Amino acid sequence: MKTDLQQLFAALPPGVTHATRLGLSLAPETPPTLRQELLARLTHLSRATTGERHTLTAWLGDLLASAGRLRRGQITAYAHAAGLDAGTLSNAKLVCSRIPASCRHEGLSWSHHCEVALIFSTPGEIERWLALAEARSLSAGGLRQSIRSHLATAQRPTQQEDPGGLTLMRELRAAARKCNQMKPVWRNWQPAGNRLALDELRPLVEFVDHLRRRAARCAGPLDRIPGPRDPTAN
Repeated sequence: MKTDLQQLFAALPPGVTHATRLGLSLAPETPPTLRQELLARLTHLSRATTGERHTLTAWLGDLLASAGRLRRGQITAYAHAAGLDAGTLSNAKLVCSRIPASCRHEGLSWSHHCEVALIFSTPGEIERWLALAEARSLSAGGLRQSIRSHLATAQRPTQQEDPGGLTLMRELRAAARKCNQMKPVWRNWQPAGNRLALDELRPLVEFVDHLRRRAARCAGPLDRIPGPRDPTAN
């Protein structure tokens, strides 16, 4: 009796040059009509079967990744036809575009490949984490935790690396607390006091503007990042 996976392999049409539980490849000269036929067949199988969902998702991801640029809404339409969440299918396309079928580790699950490819984009880094997961027999959850720990360590500044930065951060926190405590005082300053404070704070204003510009590169437009409140405002 054939297993679900064997039945899926048997259902593949001609033109598929390579197929495993983790993905498939088509011949370079595969005509668009055959690609569409295969997409239709796989979306039907995905909705009709409750087993081997990861394999079908990986196969659909490979087909979409090899199809080039898609029209707006196509992934959502295919996901609906397959009974999948659009985000799941979009992620599958990204994973398959970053890890070719021939580079996937058969000793790992589809979930392992997703954990790595959704974080890293360079082939060397992807291969390093997949090889580590296989060598250490990590579960997908264990791999996720290892990646998170690695990223947290890599992004955490140490006192040896940035002693001045840590000192400045402590001083800024202290100044922010003091300004908040003294709010009733500076809210009632006269215009002359406001002008004097602005002159004194000019380096700090320049510092805040610099931080806003740097943060905007990651956060989006500058208007998403709150600026310093005008000391003359009530």
